[in-house]
Amino acid sequence: MDQRLKGQEVSIRTIRGGSVIDSIDSVSVFNQETMMEIKQDGFLGEYVNRFDSIHNGFGGDFEFHVHNGLWVAFERSIIDKAQRNTPDTVYNVIRTDFYPNGDNVIYTYRDVQWGAIPHTVASRGDYVKVKATFNCSERPEQVNSLP
Repeated sequence: MDQRLKGQEVSIRTIRGGSVIDSIDSVSVFNQETMMEIKQDGFLGEYVNRFDSIHNGFGGDFEFHVHNGLWVAFERSIIDKAQRNTPDTVYNVIRTDFYPNGDNVIYTYRDVQWGAIPHTVASRGDYVKVKATFNCSERPEQVNSLP
C-alpha cells in the first residue's frame, strides 16, 4: 500500500520581493482552496437547466506560532501594501510537497493579496498563533522539479 502525504512532508515559504520572509516558521495549519463557481440558467422549451463552471483563482490561509517580534514587520508590510505605501511589493507563497515515493510538487501562489490576519491567544498555556489569509489568480505547479 502506498504511503500518504503527511504534514511533516510539506514545506511553506512566503516570499516578498524575491526574499524568504524569515519570521514565518512553525506553520501548524495550511489550507488551500481552488475557487470554482457554478453558473446555471434555465431556458424556455428545455426540461433542465444548463450549467457552466468558472475558475475564480485560489485562496488559502496558514497559521503559525510566534517566536519573536519579526512577524510584526511582515504584518506591517502587508498593511503598507494595502494602504499603497509600497504598492510594488509582491508576495508569493510557496508550498512544496515531498511524497514518500520520492515525487515532489511545488505550488507557487503568485502575487497573493492578503485578507484578515487574526492573532489568537487562546489561554495561558497555549502558544500564540497568527493566521494569514490570502487569495491569488495564479498557482502554477511544478511536478518532480527538484533534483
